[in-house]
Amino acid sequence: MTKRFQESNKIIQLWRYRWYILIPILWIWYSTVMHIKVFYDEVVDGELIHTDKYNIMRGKTLWEILKGKMQFKMNWYHTHEEVWDKMKSKLKRK
Repeated sequence: MTKRFQESNKIIQLWRYRWYILIPILWIWYSTVMHIKVFYDEVVDGELIHTDKYNIMRGKTLWEILKGKMQFKMNWYHTHEEVWDKMKSKLKRK
């Protein structure tokens, strides 16, 4: 089992950063050639109806999705405690 990104040494982290090289290439690919369509669904009389209306994923949203996809490949995730501590620190600032 591989260590998560944050617990790896600097050489392994540097090697895993190679996945970030693909983001601009994939962003261009999905923005121009292979569009990611997000279909809208509607609720009519309590039933979920699939419609033909859609939005094409582009720009910053597509970039963030691709970044998350690459971070998943890098085994980059946060533990429950890390997330909870981050939330507590943000609440204290307000």
